This record gives sequence, structure tokens and C-alpha cells, in this order.
Amino acid sequence: MQIVLAYSGGLDSHVLLHLLARYQQLYSQHDYLAVHVHHGLSDNADAWLTHCQQTAAALGINFIAEKVVLNLGSRESLEAQARTARYQAIAKYLNDGSLLLLGQHLDDQLETFLLQLKRGAGVKGLSAMAAQMPFSLQANCQIVRPLLTHSQQMLVDYASQAQLYWVEDESNNDQSYDRNFLRHQIIPSLKQRWPGIAHAVHRSAELCAEQQALADEIAQMDLVTCEHSLAGLKIVELDKLSKIRRNNVIRFWLDTQRLPMPSRHHLDKLWLEVVNASDDANPQLSWQAGEFRRYQGVLYNQQKYAELKDVVIGLRHTKPQRIVLPDNIGFLYLQDSIQDKRGVDTGNTIDEGASTICLKAPLEHEKVTIRFRGEGKCHPVGRIGSRSIKKLYQEYQVAPWLRDRIPLIYYGEELVCAVGLWVCKGYEAQEGLYWHVTREQ
Repeated sequence: MQIVLAYSGGLDSHVLLHLLARYQQLYSQHDYLAVHVHHGLSDNADAWLTHCQQTAAALGINFIAEKVVLNLGSRESLEAQARTARYQAIAKYLNDGSLLLLGQHLDDQLETFLLQLKRGAGVKGLSAMAAQMPFSLQANCQIVRPLLTHSQQMLVDYASQAQLYWVEDESNNDQSYDRNFLRHQIIPSLKQRWPGIAHAVHRSAELCAEQQALADEIAQMDLVTCEHSLAGLKIVELDKLSKIRRNNVIRFWLDTQRLPMPSRHHLDKLWLEVVNASDDANPQLSWQAGEFRRYQGVLYNQQKYAELKDVVIGLRHTKPQRIVLPDNIGFLYLQDSIQDKRGVDTGNTIDEGASTICLKAPLEHEKVTIRFRGEGKCHPVGRIGSRSIKKLYQEYQVAPWLRDRIPLIYYGEELVCAVGLWVCKGYEAQEGLYWHVTREQ
């Protein structure tokens, strides 16, 4: 297993590095790495990098430094920019299944909870920081915060006893940052009045996390009922839910796409101005992560997509392979057996809406391509007569802005399949080439 520490050189990560070195002596079979991210925001940044490199070497921990450049003119807060850049830099050095250790402690948890409370966050935001959670930038990796139940004073005591020397970031005293204002002006008074407030808030954060987990379980069940096959939500099913449950599944649906959460105000406007607009309207509602739209009884969040009409992916052979589709559409898996990529028998019945389809193998001279703009007519299996591709898209309820994102499989210049929608007559088969499409990122 690879264990990676985000090592800034400050008190928290320095204590964690020291503990990690002791752990490495007991469990040498793991791979250990400390990653330091140089933001270049302080005149002392070079000195901090040197200190971190020397400290890691003295403790026998492998060390890597990564320099990042922030956009100081961005509307995004400097703190948020630095955090995003830091995670992106560290993600480059993680392996499949790695643990990423972060040094946040109990007082950091209190600060995070209060910041979320100030923003009017719900239970998800008030869950603050989890002791362990998936790392979204790297598959199968976990973020672990081993010090989360320990106060900063405990870390100071440990560091003093171990005679550790750490760097002090002068920006931590700048009270124009909300977190520093809380740290220096508010939290000392709270602790003086209620000495156990940090532990109490940590319990509240854990309870909020439990409530959020329950809400996610309900949303997952509702999503099975409400989700449309083409990345939208069925309005008729949403309408059966209470307002609270409906908003919950919409937020969950957006979260699965790694999008920010809309405000309660936006969700109210969404239902009033988009869903309940007149039948002959073309309602739209812009928000920070796209544009909510309605089409044939399905709610979509339209985003700015790349132009794909001229994209052609040529396959040099038809052996089993994984094909990356453009613009984060997902992947196509080409197999020569009915076993899908997880080794699960999916059956071989042709189903217009199935994600796994079987096609006749192409002739030796036929070039296989994947395209995203189709023209002319097609006769889907199970239908009577041919129809134009435009008409078929309408019948299959494919919103206009999604039509150039449907993978189309061609043998030569002949359309044989619109993946996830239909197989053209004459190309259906019980044995041949199996295609499995997934939107996993």
C-alpha cells in the first residue's frame, strides 16, 4: 500500500510526518511519500520547501515537491484556489488504492463547522471534515485525517516533547481571512465560556454526516425511479415526491456529476419556472453550473459541451478494448464475449435501451468507426420501416443538445447502432461483437 502525506511543514503535518516515520519503522512493507506543494505566495516559500525536504530526509521518508501557480485575479478565493491546486498536484503522485493523510485536527474541525454555519449550509456542509472519505481526484484512494479528534494543544505538546521544529505561515495571522478571524477573535471566547465546545461540535458534525448518509440512501433509491436513460430526470416521477424529497434527489443527481449545489432559491425557481412552465414554452434557468432545461417531460442540466459533429474515432482492429469517448462522455468497452467488464453475465438479448449490445462482426474490408453526427435514415430492430435519424432522436426523447453526444457505430459508411438507443436492422446478432457503454469518470 502507498501512504502519502500532504506535508506543508506546519505544526499539524510536521507532527503527522514524525508519527508516520515511527509507523514506517514498524511496517516497512508499505510505500511512504511526503508531498510538499509550493504555492509561491510567501517570500518564505523557498525556505519552507528546503526545510520540508531536509526534515523528510532526516526521518527517512521519500519526498517530492510540486510548484503550482495560482490566478491571483480570479474571483475564486485564494484559499479555495490553493486548496484545489494542492489536491491536483498531490493527485499526480497517488497510486490506485493509496491513502492520503491530511493533518487537520479538532480545532480545524470547529473552524470548518462555524464557517459552514456562517454560510447557511445544510447537514452536508455541517458534516465538516470526515475522518475518512474517498478522494474524488483519484480512483480508489482515500483521504484520512488521523489527528481529527486531537486538539491543537495536544499537537503542540507532542511537538515540544519530541523537540520538533516547524514552519510558521505568516498568513495565518491575517484576520482578513474568515478562518483566521474565527481562530483569533471568536473561538478563544467560545472555549473560555464552553471548554468542551470543540468536542461537542465534532459530535454534531458526525451526526450531520449520519443524516446526510441517510438522505443519500433515500436519494439513491429515488434516482433509480426518476433518472432518465439520457442523463436527465423524469418530471412525472419527481412530481410524485414531496418537495423535500424532490430537492434531495435533484441535489444528489447533480452531486453524482460532481457539480456544485444549487441554492434553495434556485431549486424553487427551477420547479416554478422550468418544470411548471406552459407546455408550449422552452423554459431555461441559468445557474453557476449550467442551465436547467425541460424537454419532453425530462429535466436536464445543460452544460457547455465541446463540438463533436466532426469527431471520428477509427478502430484499427475489433479485439477487446476500452475506448475513451471525448468531452467526458464516458467509455465504450468492446468485447468478444458476453461477459461485461466486471465479469458479470449480462445476457444476450437485444434491448434498445440496454447498455450492452451485440452486433454482427464487420467484414474484413469494413472499417469500424465511432461518430457523433448521423444523417440519413435508419431502420431500428423491432420497429416498422425506416425513419430519419432526427426523427428517431425525437421519438427516443433525446434532447437536441445531447444528440451529438450519442456514440454512433459505423461499418464503412453504414450506421449499425446508436449506442444505448437502437441497433439497425440487419446488424443484430446473438454472437459477434459486444459493446458496453458506461459514463463512469
